[in-house]
Amino acid sequence: MRQAVLNNILTRRSIRKFQSAPIPRESLEKIVEAGLYAPSARNSQPWHLTVVSGQDRLARITAELKAAVSRMPDNPYKEVVGSAAYSVNYGAAPVFIIVSAAPDSSPVVVADCSLALGTMFLAAHALGIGSCWINQLGIACDEPGFRAFLTQLGVPAQNRIYGCGAFGFAEGDAPPAPARKEGRVTYVPE
Repeated sequence: MRQAVLNNILTRRSIRKFQSAPIPRESLEKIVEAGLYAPSARNSQPWHLTVVSGQDRLARITAELKAAVSRMPDNPYKEVVGSAAYSVNYGAAPVFIIVSAAPDSSPVVVADCSLALGTMFLAAHALGIGSCWINQLGIACDEPGFRAFLTQLGVPAQNRIYGCGAFGFAEGDAPPAPARKEGRVTYVPE
């Protein structure tokens, strides 16, 4: 069993080509439950997960994000999000999960929400479901028009977005692992 967990960690990849096939409800609930069990500082569990499905809703998120970014002159994602090909779910992933929290809900809220999302990615991979981190919503979440849309969508009004994920079955094989960068570990001897 332990080897299976390590193998899951070492073989998970970001998927950017998805089938539109729906994720079975039981599998989706397991992914979400895994996120809720992620570690957090002082067991604060600050996250709120907004689980969105349906291609029309996902296309609306993309359209609203594009509009928000176009109204933000200094947004670093203006070119990426503004491209005709951009889609928060790569045009096909059937599920999009927004991880948000109140900024003062944890002393390390960014890390806590990141762990929740990472844990969901690993759970999805264990179930044969692909995933990819999407970070553009966080930069636009305070733009007034987009904030109103997010609140309507179910993201609590006081929350900032700290990460999102597209989830679905991969179209084709997962990409190979890139080589690990050198010099990233220092062992301190006893």
